[in-house]
Amino acid sequence: MIHLALIVAIAWLSPTPAITTPNITTPPTTPTDPVAVYHELDGTWRGTFVGFDAAGRELYRIRVEQVYETVDATTQRVRVKDTMPDGTVITGEGENTARRRPDGSLELRCVVRKSNGERVEHAGRVVRGPGGGSALVWHSRSTDRTETFLEQVRTVGERTLYEINGMGRYGGSAMLMQGRYVRQADS
Repeated sequence: MIHLALIVAIAWLSPTPAITTPNITTPPTTPTDPVAVYHELDGTWRGTFVGFDAAGRELYRIRVEQVYETVDATTQRVRVKDTMPDGTVITGEGENTARRRPDGSLELRCVVRKSNGERVEHAGRVVRGPGGGSALVWHSRSTDRTETFLEQVRTVGERTLYEINGMGRYGGSAMLMQGRYVRQADS
């Protein structure tokens, strides 16, 4: 399963200050707790997030660190550190929340407040990903920005990967985005 940070994905579109990696101790949750939908994200992830224009030209390449920590049955804390190509660092803090609706479905939200003053908010849903496993789709829409991301955690050999594939429209410009992060050993 994935997150987005995204939420996190928008955080990648701007520069970021440094975040220290906390020692994560995840409180016990049960599979029926709404926050369990984010369980695979708990820990520290490092990797790269890349944006491409509509013609496939690379627009940016950002080094990313994301830290996820389950807080309680409905909330997961999110910390983001993006290092831009020029060395500028933008940090973000926020949360992924999950609430069970009366019909049993989940309402998923991700909100991140960034050090550059930007506030990013996405709504999400659990979907079946390309390989048949669970994935998250995050989306947001405003007058000048529309984004959709598919996020999924998977194991390849001995590495656990958190992958993000998305698209967005910013003003009149379309963009394709991709992130791939590796779970760190301390997670």
